[in-house]
Amino acid sequence: MKISNKLIAGGVGLALALTLAGCSVEQTREAQLPDVDVQADAGKIPGYKVVKTQDGEMPSVDADVKGGQMPEFDVDTAEVDVTTQEETVKIPKPKVVVEEETVEIPDVNVTMPDEK
Repeated sequence: MKISNKLIAGGVGLALALTLAGCSVEQTREAQLPDVDVQADAGKIPGYKVVKTQDGEMPSVDADVKGGQMPEFDVDTAEVDVTTQEETVKIPKPKVVVEEETVEIPDVNVTMPDEK
């Protein structure tokens, strides 16, 4: 007997839900944001009237960055054992009857305008 994909997906989903619900999480290290020190001088936007009066200038930037750290966690998950077993179930098997009928369907004609 074949097991349906929906039944298998349901079993896997249940196993994942039990795994996530039955775990113990303990944070072992705090997170730390990076240390960023930025020194910057203002730049200049070029001035314009009718003619350009001065050249533009990019700002001067000096950045010193020290990396942060990701938090660490110690996770103990529940052990999940997923097995299968054969079971007899009633599965409906519909029969399809194809009959020929005459129906009205749309008929579309497109006439493009004449090019002038």
